[in-house]
This record gives sequence, structure tokens and C-alpha cells, in this order.
Amino acid sequence: MMSLGATVCPTCGQFHELHGTHLYDYYQAVDEDLMCQICLQPLVNPLDTKCGHTYCSRCLKNYLKIQKQCPIDRLPLTPKDYQPSSILVRRLLDKLLVVCPNVDYCEEVLTRSELEAHLIHRCRGAVMRCIKSGLGCVFQGPRSALQSHLWECPYRDQHAGKNPVLDGEVSTIEIQRPPDDRAAVPVYDMGLSIVGGCDTPLICIVIQEIIKGGIVDQDGRLLPGDQILEVNGEDLTQATHYQSRNALAQYFPVCRLTVYRERAEEVRPIEKEEILKITLNKVKNRQLGIKLVGKRSGTGVYILSLVQCSTAAYDGRLKPDDRILEINGQDVSYGTQEQAAHIIQSIPDRVQFVISRTSRPQTPDIIRSTSSDPVKTGASFNCDIPESPLCKKCNERLITVAKNPAESLGISVAGGLASVHGDTPIYITNINSAGCLGRTGQVKKGDVLLSIGGTSLLHLTHAEAVNQLKIQAETKLLMLKIIEGPETSTNLDNFVPSWLFWLKMPRMCQLYKTITLLRSPSGSLGFSIVGGIDSSHGTLPIFVKSIVPGTSAATDARLKCGDMILNVNEHSLQLVTHSKAVEILKHVHGAVTLVVVSWPGTIV
Repeated sequence: MMSLGATVCPTCGQFHELHGTHLYDYYQAVDEDLMCQICLQPLVNPLDTKCGHTYCSRCLKNYLKIQKQCPIDRLPLTPKDYQPSSILVRRLLDKLLVVCPNVDYCEEVLTRSELEAHLIHRCRGAVMRCIKSGLGCVFQGPRSALQSHLWECPYRDQHAGKNPVLDGEVSTIEIQRPPDDRAAVPVYDMGLSIVGGCDTPLICIVIQEIIKGGIVDQDGRLLPGDQILEVNGEDLTQATHYQSRNALAQYFPVCRLTVYRERAEEVRPIEKEEILKITLNKVKNRQLGIKLVGKRSGTGVYILSLVQCSTAAYDGRLKPDDRILEINGQDVSYGTQEQAAHIIQSIPDRVQFVISRTSRPQTPDIIRSTSSDPVKTGASFNCDIPESPLCKKCNERLITVAKNPAESLGISVAGGLASVHGDTPIYITNINSAGCLGRTGQVKKGDVLLSIGGTSLLHLTHAEAVNQLKIQAETKLLMLKIIEGPETSTNLDNFVPSWLFWLKMPRMCQLYKTITLLRSPSGSLGFSIVGGIDSSHGTLPIFVKSIVPGTSAATDARLKCGDMILNVNEHSLQLVTHSKAVEILKHVHGAVTLVVVSWPGTIV
């Protein structure tokens, strides 16, 4: 029978008492060595006892409230006699596959460590309140039913001002759109560009840019870097790039968007720093007892905690969050925790620390090599890098056409350095079928122009490229070198490339941009990365996934979601693992100079 005190847990999605152990539906059988001997379930936040047994944290602590002894061997046991299990054990537990508990609406299978974020941000079965709840609507139901309810909500036509997009939360907003008269919206519909999709390294759909004067810009609530989870009831978390573009392009008088925004960085006051020298003598049969950690918000090695009953704990002078600058004269101010641990272990007797301590302690922000670590990029497929699964072999062709010198080429082009949507090669947007090139049928919309009459069109401004086209139009024999575009269009409108179109371009078409950023007061650059040679999508460049509001990258505004990072200061990010890229970005200090390739997103 379920306890009256049971509620739905936001971490595991199951009903259990407030301080009870989390419950999970495991997808596969779990090794017995990872089972708790109290609840007989896989371990959750495991603790190791001094007598060599391992239990769930909540199981053991609840048990010790009744009996102060080990449940297995009955030896006396107090809070001083246990400690958190090793990182290896915790990682094995985090990787266990579980089934989403909202089985009536969701069939997702994911790792245990990902379940909480899934329930909060993506699960179709998660219970949501109506966005009109502030006006009195009492609806609560699964996220998948929210859109249908909104069409019937008794408060749908009432407005109490625009509900904001909140940092670190999933928000649903409504944006009024003009009538479906394309003349009323002459260029773009929603007025934003997107990157990403489940078929790309970014996985999710992210707003790259908001077009000035467009509908979204006039509404004023969305920002570059916001993730779009749902549009008009259609789930985009598992949608491809093109599926997402089509969903956003569909006309609704009121566009309802469910979005997630990274939590903005807190402004931290300047703190006084104290430098201390502390010496500890190693004692036989007693561990020194210092747990080290790296910080997301800064470089170097920090003290995470002190082991109970250890030499450091008894001494009492070292504190959590102390930054270690030197160990026995060796500089570790920009070292790793592995390096510091090796030095400590190699010293036989007397360990002297030089540490930095701030006036206001902070909780360590542990570095983890995951897609949520701040950084960012777009796709660059260099000739010396194995091609990404996204990359399509581009066919280069030389076209020769005899023509009347008075005859125009009959094509419209776009792109070039510093064009409206960034730095791109010159590409064909429209073709006059009666014109010189249109009659031959040798080119199509989307083809990229490399040269004309032997003159390269790469790395020219739009005006410079158009001037070269006009000069060559006066010749009798036209020689044009092109790359066949990976996308084309057969309708009468001008062709507009998608973000994926540019990702498939070869290295010769890439235009490099240099961006210099300064770290924020917390030490963050303010962007997250994905990709690397160990990516699940194959060998990939390092891409910028998201940009955090209120950070150096967001304020500078030149770095965009979907950009590809080639270099950081003197360090190359080509052919590196994701964790190596994170490490490089964490440990460079001072002015951080990025060399990036930036492609425009898909306009919707």
C-alpha cells in the first residue's frame, strides 16, 4: 500500500516518501555487485562503510536512525564510519539504462543520470500547468495534452501581459502572427534562424539569430541560444533539422512555443583572497584525506572535501573550496587534480601546501566532459580531417558556354564576405530559363560559384563578386567553375540555403573568423560545446551548442550557436576528443582567442 506521504519525485518520476530512496524501472538486469543489501535495488548515491559494505545513502541513513550498526555484519556504525563510494562505481550506476516512468505517453530509454533532465524538460508525459493558470485556469495534465487544452482553454482570449521566458526552466509562450498574407510578411515569417536537430551533433533545435524587425524580435522574449522543444503541439526534441524547419514554417494565428533557456550566470562580487601556507605530516596507517576536484568556474585544483578521521580533518586548517597553488614547491595553479594527487602520493612524509582562500566560500562546480560544458561551434569539414557523417561529397564541375557578348548570364546570386547573413561563398538563388545559363540546364539553384573566367570568386564581397560576373558576361566564351549545391529548389521564389547546406561545404569554401573573449567574473566564457573525434555521430569538429545569457560570449554577440571552433589561442581543436576540447577551453587564461567557422542558420 502506498504511504499517504508519497508524492511524485522530480528526480525519478515515481511515487515515494519525501526522504525515501529513488525508484527506477531498469531496462536491463543489473549486476548483483551494484545492488543495495537493504532495498535490494541498484544503488542510489552509494555509501561505503568502514567494514566494506555499500548501501544507498538514504537506505543506510534511515536504517541507522533505528539501529546504529551495519545491516550485514552488525558491527557498530556511525556517520563517521562511511563515505561516498568511488567515482568509478558512481559512473557505472549513472550509465544504467532506465525506462521513463510516464509509459502511457513516453517510450524513452535513457541513462539513469539523464532521467531527471528528461522529466523536467522533454518528457511528453510530464505533468504541466496551463500557461493561463495565472488567470484562473486549473488544468493540469501531461505535456502532450497541453497544446490541445490551449485551443479550448476558457481563458485563451484573455491576456494578463506576456509571460516571460525564465532562465533555467521550460517556458511556454504565445506569439501573435499577422494574417496568412505573404505580402504582410515580405521576407521572413517567424523572423529567426535555427541550427541543430536530432540528426546533427547539436541534437536539439537552437535559435541562432533573431532577425531584426521580425515577429519574434517585435515580441522581444526569445534570445539566441534558446532551445525550442515544441511548436504548436509538435515535439521537436526528436525531430530532424528539416522536420523542425517545416514545423516552424507552418502558419498558425497564434504560435505556441515551448522553449528552454540556459540559466543566466550569477553576478559574483569581488572577493578578498588570502594566501596560506599549511604543512601536514603524513601519519602511518592513516590517510592524508584530501579529496581534490576541478571547477567549471575556474582553472586549477580545489579541495572538494576532507575525509573524516583523516590527518587533514584532524588538523582542521584546510577547508573545502581552498585552491591549491603549490605542493612542496611545485606549481599546480593551472594543473589537474590527477597531477596534484600524484605529487601528494609521491611525497613520503611532509606535505607543504600553498593555498588560496576567498572570503566567501563557494560550492565546487565540478568539470564534467559532457555536452552541457560551456563552449560553441559550427561545422567545418577540413581536408585533413576525416569527413563527418553530415558531409556530402561535393561535385566540382567546369562549365563552358558560348554566348552573345550582349547577352546577360541570366542568374541571381547571393552571399559573399559580410553579406546580410554572414560570410558565405557566392551561390545561385534564381535562374532565368531564357538566359544564357538557363538554356543550357547545366546549373541549378543552390550551386556555389568558385570562379568565372579563371578569376576566383571565393573570399570576395557580394559587390566584388557581382562586378566580376558583369565583366565576364561580356565575353563570347563563358567559363564557370561550380560546386553542385547539396540542396536546390524548383519553385519560383529565390533559393535560401539551410544550415545543413553549409555544413556540407568543403574546406575551400570556409571563411575563418577570429573572436577574442574575456572570461566573466565567475571564470566562464559562457558557451557549451559538442562534437569531437569520439562523438556518437562519428568524427566531428567541435561545435558551439548553446550560449548562456549574461556571459562574455552573449555580450560580445559574435559567437553563434552552430559555429565550429578550430583553434583556441595556440591550441588546435581539430582531431581532439570532446573531453580534451573541454580541458583546453577550461585551462586557457587571460584573453581567449577563438578561430571559428560560422555558417548562417536556417531561416523560418
